[in-house]
Amino acid sequence: MKFATLASCFERLNVTSSRNDMTALLARLLAGASPDEIGIVCYFTLGAIAPGYSGLTPGIGERTAAAAIALAGSVDPAAVEAAARELGDYGDAAARLTVAPPEGSTGPLRVTDVHRGFMEIARASGPGSADRKTRVLAAMLAAATPPERRYLVRLATGEMRLGVGDMTLLDALAEAFLGSKAERPPLEHAYNISSDVGLVARTLQESGLAGVSAIPVTLHHPIRPMLTQRVSRISEIPERIGSRVIAVEEKYDGERVQAHKDGDDVTLFSRRLTDVTHQYPDIVRHIRRCVTADTAILDGEAVAFDHETGTYRPFQTLMRRRRKHRVREVAGEIPATYRVFDLLYVNGESYLRRSYPDRRARLEEVLSPDEKISPADRTLTGDLDGITEFYLACIERGLEGVVCKSCAEDSFYRAGAREWQWIKWKSDYGTELADTLDLVVVGANAGRGKRAGTYGSVLCAAYNHEEDIFQTVCGMGTGFTDADLADLPRRFAGVRVDRQPARVMVTPQAVPDFWFAPARVVEVLGLEITESPVHTCNWDPEWRRGLALRFPRFVRWRDEKSPEAATTTAEVAAMFRRRREG
Repeated sequence: MKFATLASCFERLNVTSSRNDMTALLARLLAGASPDEIGIVCYFTLGAIAPGYSGLTPGIGERTAAAAIALAGSVDPAAVEAAARELGDYGDAAARLTVAPPEGSTGPLRVTDVHRGFMEIARASGPGSADRKTRVLAAMLAAATPPERRYLVRLATGEMRLGVGDMTLLDALAEAFLGSKAERPPLEHAYNISSDVGLVARTLQESGLAGVSAIPVTLHHPIRPMLTQRVSRISEIPERIGSRVIAVEEKYDGERVQAHKDGDDVTLFSRRLTDVTHQYPDIVRHIRRCVTADTAILDGEAVAFDHETGTYRPFQTLMRRRRKHRVREVAGEIPATYRVFDLLYVNGESYLRRSYPDRRARLEEVLSPDEKISPADRTLTGDLDGITEFYLACIERGLEGVVCKSCAEDSFYRAGAREWQWIKWKSDYGTELADTLDLVVVGANAGRGKRAGTYGSVLCAAYNHEEDIFQTVCGMGTGFTDADLADLPRRFAGVRVDRQPARVMVTPQAVPDFWFAPARVVEVLGLEITESPVHTCNWDPEWRRGLALRFPRFVRWRDEKSPEAATTTAEVAAMFRRRREG
C-alpha cells in the first residue's frame, strides 16, 4: 500500500463529521491492506507506530520537526517555525513546502517504508541520535507529496488529530472482514487481553474469528484493566452486586499498576498501559522477592505511604515520581507501597475466567507480604452494615473509600469492562453527587477580561461506549487557579483541531470557540445531574434534551486516564435516575 493512499484516507477522515462514514472509510482502507501492512495501518490511524505498551514512539519535538522540514526543503528552520505559527501545525507547514524528489528516488513511499523509518527513529539513542532522527525524517519528507508530508510530521510529533478511537477502529475491522460492525465483541475481547489492535487485525485477516478467539494472555503485554461502577447511595450496593457474600476492599488514592513477572524480569504498566517500570524500582524489587510464582500478572495500586506516621499520602505526592532523572533518590523521598487486589495470570495459566474468591485465594498463596507489598486489606460481609462499618474505618485511616466486589461463581475478571460486579463508594460531603466525574475536554471558549490570552472555560464530555462517541455534559470555568489557567494553552496545544471531531456530539448552543480532539481527562465536582436542552449526554432525540452537570468545578487533571476510561454516559444516566427516584 502506498503511503499516499493512507494519507488520502486521513485527509477524508479529517473532514468527516459522521462516525458511520468514518467507520466505512476505514473499513475500505483496511480491506485493501496486506498482512504485513494491516497492523501498521491500524497503528498509524491511532497516531502510533507500535502498541502503546511497547514504548516505541518517534519522540520528535517541534524543534527537531522544524529542522527535518527545513532540511527536506532546503529552507531556513526559522521560516518553517514561522509557517507553523501561522498555520497552527507543523504538519501543515510541511505540506506547504515545495520539495523536489531526491536524486535516485526509488518511487513513491510505501506504508512499510514509512514504518521502517519511524522504527529507526524510535530506536535511535545515544550521542548523535537527534541528528539521525532529523536526517531519517527529512529523507521521508523529501520523497513525499504534500498530504504525505502533513501526516509524516503529525506521526513524528504524536499529534495526529484524526479523532479515531480504538472502538471505531475495531468496528471498521469487523465491517471489513466480518461484514458488520455488530460483530465487534470478539475483537474487543481480544483487544482487551492483548492491548494490541495491530495483532488483532493481522490475526483476523489471516485466521478469522477462530484465530482471534485464540489470542492468549501474554506476559509483558498488558491486559486492559477492569473498571468499577458507581452508585448514588451506599445502600444500593448489596442489591446492585447481587452476591450473597461481598468483598469490601480499601480504595486507595494512588496509581493503578499492573505488574508482569517472568522470573526476575518485572514490567509495570499504568492504567493507560504505558510502561512505568522505571518509576517504581522499589516495587520491582519487592515483587521479585515476595511473589513466589515463576510467572504472574498482578493488578493493584501503587500508593505513597508514610511508614513513620502510618498514613497514606495524596496522589499528587506519588506523581512526583514521574520523572526520568533522580528516580532512585525520589523513590527514597517518596516510598511507594504496592497494594495488590487481583491475580490475572500465574505459572502459565490465565485466571481471567476464575471467580474473584479463587483469584484472591491464589493471590494469597503466591504473595508473601511485607510492608512494601501486600494484598489489599478487605472484609467479607453479606449486608449493608458490614459495608458501612468497613467504609467508615477506611475514611478514618485517610483512605478514599471502598471498592465492593462480587464473590459469586461468575465474578470473573472482565478486562476492559465496567461492570456491576465491582462498585466503588467514596463520598464527597457537601454535594449531592456521590462522586466526582472524570470527563473528557473536547473544546474551549476564549478567555475575556482577566482571562484574556488563555481559555476562559472548557467543554467537557462523557464517553458513550456503545457508540464510541463523546457527549457533552457541562462547560466548566471555575476551580482553576491562575497557574492552571495560564497553563491551558500549553496543555491543549497538541490536540487543538480546526473543526468538530467526528466522535464529539454537541448541540448548536454548546459549540465552543475552539475544538480539541478527545484526549485530556479532567476530574470534575458538581452539584447534581439535571435534564438539559444544551448538552448531549444521553440525548433524547424526541424530547431534544440530554443530561448536564450543574455547577461543575475543576478538581484535577487525570493524565493517567485515557479518554475511553472516562465516566460513561450510562453512569451519568444512572446517577440522574437514582437521584430522581430517591
